[in-house]
Amino acid sequence: MKKSKIKSFKSEDAVSEAIGYSLLLAILVFSVAFTVAISYPELSDTKESSYNEIASQALSVFASKNSMAAFGVSPSQLTRIELGGGTLTARKDSDNWMKINVTNSTGYSLTILNQSLGSVDYSFGDTIISYEGGGLFRKYPSGDSVMVSPPQFHYNGETLTLPLIIVNNSISTGGKGVANIYSRPGNLPVTIYPNLTSDNKLVNPLSGKQIKIRLQSDYYKAWGKYIEERTEANTLTNDLTHEVVVSLNSKPSEQLSNLVMPLEIMGMDDTNSTPVKQFVFDLKEVNTGNLNMIMRAPDPTSDDFILQIQKSGGLGTSGVQISVTYKDESWKADTAALIIGTNATIDLLNVSSMAYYKSPTASTTWLNETPPFNGTYVNNDGPVNLSVIIQHYMKILSADGSFSLYIGEKSPVKWEGFADTGSGYILDYNVKPPRITYLHIVEHDVDIGFN
Repeated sequence: MKKSKIKSFKSEDAVSEAIGYSLLLAILVFSVAFTVAISYPELSDTKESSYNEIASQALSVFASKNSMAAFGVSPSQLTRIELGGGTLTARKDSDNWMKINVTNSTGYSLTILNQSLGSVDYSFGDTIISYEGGGLFRKYPSGDSVMVSPPQFHYNGETLTLPLIIVNNSISTGGKGVANIYSRPGNLPVTIYPNLTSDNKLVNPLSGKQIKIRLQSDYYKAWGKYIEERTEANTLTNDLTHEVVVSLNSKPSEQLSNLVMPLEIMGMDDTNSTPVKQFVFDLKEVNTGNLNMIMRAPDPTSDDFILQIQKSGGLGTSGVQISVTYKDESWKADTAALIIGTNATIDLLNVSSMAYYKSPTASTTWLNETPPFNGTYVNNDGPVNLSVIIQHYMKILSADGSFSLYIGEKSPVKWEGFADTGSGYILDYNVKPPRITYLHIVEHDVDIGFN
């Protein structure tokens, strides 16, 4: 019997095949890990965006249900919201604030509301969704904000109705899962206007009254846009203080008011050829040697419009020099200042005050002015009555809506030679519609609970 011979051999092909599979597996693992690594931020952003959208929808429902509870339609309302890792907070004293003033043409002024509206905020990542004043607002990581649902601010062309919904307590919750938001009526409703028990002038109709609403909020621009769309009123926004101001039936006072800067010009009727009816400064404790006032518009450092009042000596026509500058156009006038002792009254519409054009650049804004003042002015042209010049540039400034006249904060800064305390002014002008005849403001407190 023959013995079988077993042949041994080595195969390099088998080793190569094993190495190939290992390399393929390594590449696959690396590819998966790389894909996950580069996709994670996008997936995370998608998750964050998804939860914010869900929260926005839930809080829209909450806004409607919270109104029902606040108005006493229901003793309690429940809204469910998926937190998804976000935070839900009710604040009684939030950063938003509403102030409402009532004034009339005799100089009467009363603050009828001055308080926080409170808020309910959902935050996840860099996005914040806030409920305030009955409306819902959303702030994006970029800082931009939009109105998701409108606040309780109703105007029908004649009547303004403000059913103010005030968050009455503070509470917070966060994490994952579903949270229940309970809304219940708080204190009994309080009628702010009309209110004869508080003041016999707080009555309807609003004959000769001005209603000024000042709202401070992170969402002031969205509030301002909504108010303008609903009322056709001109709003004034302040980017420094995050405020929006709206004036309805804004008949300015014909009487002296305290000189508190800035001077807010609300909805001046620029279609009127002479909208300014009075523009007078009544200054106390005047130092005739260094009286100097520089005002700027539409902001404290703007070169668009500069009004300067400077003592130039004497009591006659050379008593005060008035300089009016609008961009490249400049006028100067010497006007009489009625000075009694240390008090001075300066009338910018004084018909006897004449001005001359003082600029190397020819004017461009007077071409469409009312005859005979329409045309082009060059250096040393004049005289033109100072009141015509004031009217002309005030119309230009008010063409885009409301504006403010500030103490200038750009060199040279001048606000000296008189006492702020006791000094006053009159700035009376015709206003654009709309006007308001009836005002109804009722405060409704609501208690918020989380579970």
